Amino acid sequence: MKEFNIKFCWFTLALFSDSALAYIQDTHITDGGLFVKPSLEMRLVHDDNIFNQQTGGKSSAISSFMPSLNLKMDDGVNYYSLDMNLEKGIYEASGEDDYTDADLGLSAHIEPNDTHRVDLSVKGEWLTEQRGTGISEGILVLIDEPITYGRNSLTAAYEYGSQETKGRIAFDFKYYEKEYRNFENITRRSNYDSLLVGSRFYYSTRAHTDAFIEVNAETIGYDYNLPGEFVRDSNVYTGFVGMQWAGSPVVNGFVKIGGQAKEFDDEGREDFTGFSWNVGGVWRPLTYSKVSLSTSQATKDPDIFGDYILETKYKVDWKHNWTSYIYTSVGVYKYKDDYSGITRVDDIYGYSLKLNYDLNQNVAIAVFGEWDRNQSTNAVFEYDKNVVGVNFMFTL
Repeated sequence: MKEFNIKFCWFTLALFSDSALAYIQDTHITDGGLFVKPSLEMRLVHDDNIFNQQTGGKSSAISSFMPSLNLKMDDGVNYYSLDMNLEKGIYEASGEDDYTDADLGLSAHIEPNDTHRVDLSVKGEWLTEQRGTGISEGILVLIDEPITYGRNSLTAAYEYGSQETKGRIAFDFKYYEKEYRNFENITRRSNYDSLLVGSRFYYSTRAHTDAFIEVNAETIGYDYNLPGEFVRDSNVYTGFVGMQWAGSPVVNGFVKIGGQAKEFDDEGREDFTGFSWNVGGVWRPLTYSKVSLSTSQATKDPDIFGDYILETKYKVDWKHNWTSYIYTSVGVYKYKDDYSGITRVDDIYGYSLKLNYDLNQNVAIAVFGEWDRNQSTNAVFEYDKNVVGVNFMFTL
């Protein structure tokens, strides 16, 4: 939520993506069965605090252009997909903050028979961190342009067992790396990579309902440490018991409850052992209305200062289709970031509103607003932010 592009991707996609991401009737299909879906999204917003400052925040209009292309082969069971996205942002009041982001991703789902399932994905991203967020949070005076960075990930999952059997087992693998591109004297110590392996065992209790046990182990390694600084490398272990259900058109979701342990290689840093959870679900009281709820608690590494952050999240979203071409969305969230190793606790909360109108099956227009508040035990990190805007989506 503290990076500009991530915030708006969450806002426009995660909450309101039902129609935007679905294949529309006139998506081009080649003779060989290749789905070709180009799209263009244009957005104009007004942000009254672009640097997330406590007082005297600078405001600006921001226009962004986001072309994308999806290529997909899908036989109803197996699929192969290529996604390409580009985002160009222009600040009316601060030209040095203009940015260009891009990502390229490949994914595949393969089922050679009803017993074996494989999911593969690889993704590269070239991103910009809005000034006043992430690494530059609280040290805005040290940089005169946004920080840029790259992220690369490789994930693989294998599941054995028929969907009709009582038991199934799955294995997960994920490699992730993050590397900053500029301001090396500030960003170098935040470059890292991680490797996660995990497994899940499912037990079917009734139709479309599974109980499961999940265990994961992740190792996190940093490329560089400041002279005299405690080493930031760590190992993270999580274990959950849970249940997932998708048999009802009215209610579906999942519950994972367990514990997490984060152990640092350097004894000078504070380890964590405690309660962790991840819960999410969708309730459809009417066919044209749905409520999504989610909550989680887990540790994450801080951008700069501290040993770890214990992050607790709560989020509720409501989407209602008034007609086949008009819908509204309302979202409310609250996060708590409790830092270890330094004295800092942030309470982050806000809400969002959106009205979407589909002019036709190829063109949609939306107006939206988002209001954020960050209260902190360290006043340097407190801010209020109000964003309003209009969004146009074109699909061909």
